[in-house]
Amino acid sequence: MDNSYIHILLEKYWNCETSADQENQLQDYFSGNNVSQDLQKYIPLFSYKNDEKSKCLSKDFDVNLQKAIKSADKKTKKYIIIKIFAPALRIAVSAMLVAAMGLGIYFIAKAKNETYFAETYNDPKPAIKQATFALDKLSEALNAGEKASKESLQYINDMEIDWISIDSVIQDYIEMDSAISEQKANDTNL
Repeated sequence: MDNSYIHILLEKYWNCETSADQENQLQDYFSGNNVSQDLQKYIPLFSYKNDEKSKCLSKDFDVNLQKAIKSADKKTKKYIIIKIFAPALRIAVSAMLVAAMGLGIYFIAKAKNETYFAETYNDPKPAIKQATFALDKLSEALNAGEKASKESLQYINDMEIDWISIDSVIQDYIEMDSAISEQKANDTNL
C-alpha cells in the first residue's frame, strides 16, 4: 500500500470520516510487516482487532459460571428466609426489650426500698453526742440567718422610706390599670 494513501486514511480516521472498509484497510496495513518507520507508533492502535481475536474463553468457563450462579442462589435463599421471619424477629426483640425494662424497673425499685440509715451505734452515748453536735450546728445556722434578717430589716427602717406614699402610688396604678381594662372591654363590645 502507498504511504501517502495510508496518511490520507489516517487523516480521515482522526476526523471520524472513515468507513468500515477503510478502517479494515488500516488494520490490515498495521498488522503487516511492511509498516513505514514514521507510522510505527500507530501499530498498537490498529492491531487490537487481531489481538482480541486470539483471546477466547477457557474450557471451564461454563462450569465456573454455573458454580457462581448456584452460590448466588444459595445466598439469596438465606436472605429470603430472614425476610420471612422478620416480623417474628421484631416481635421477639420487642418482647426482650419489655422484659429488660421490667427487670430494670424491678431492681431499681428493690434498691430504693433498702434502708440507707441503720443503727451504727451500740452505745447510745456517742450517738447522743453526735446528734447534739449536729443540732448545735443547725441552731448556729438558724441564729445566723435570723441575725442577718434583723439587720436587713433595721437597714430598711433606717432609710426613712415613706411607705404610705409608695402604697398610694401602687393603688393609683392599680386603679388606672383597671380603668384601661374596662375601656378596652367596652371598645371590643362595640
